[in-house]
Amino acid sequence: MSERAGAISDRLAGAVLLVVAVVAWWLSHDYTSGFGQTVGPGAFPRLVSVPLGLLSLYLIVRPGVNQRWPERSALLRQLSLLVLLMVYAGLIQPLGFLPTALLTVTLMIRLFGATWRQALPFGLLLTLGLYLLFEFALGMPLPDMPGLDW
Repeated sequence: MSERAGAISDRLAGAVLLVVAVVAWWLSHDYTSGFGQTVGPGAFPRLVSVPLGLLSLYLIVRPGVNQRWPERSALLRQLSLLVLLMVYAGLIQPLGFLPTALLTVTLMIRLFGATWRQALPFGLLLTLGLYLLFEFALGMPLPDMPGLDW
């Protein structure tokens, strides 16, 4: 791949990641927390979106050279992962953390080559682990499922 094509691919990747960072930042403001909570569930997406946005701007302004595009299957897996994360961000508030995270984590595990038989139990374990970590260890309330009052 020529240097020009490498620079274009870096700029394209930077632009896509910048859109992801802006969407994550924007969607994180809709996440509500309990009364009196100083740090709510939107803090983590904002914390991740700031460096993602800065690094994507760096890719746009200072692209590298001599890159090569990944194979088609790897590229599709990467794009699927980005779409999946954006869908997660859009569904977490209306559906709640547990079902949205279970679906997202399980599909992510599948994207990396696991079978359904492997992905479902590990997706469940990871989802419950994340829930326990954020709710109890970090004290950050996560969006509940609609109609569910604990």
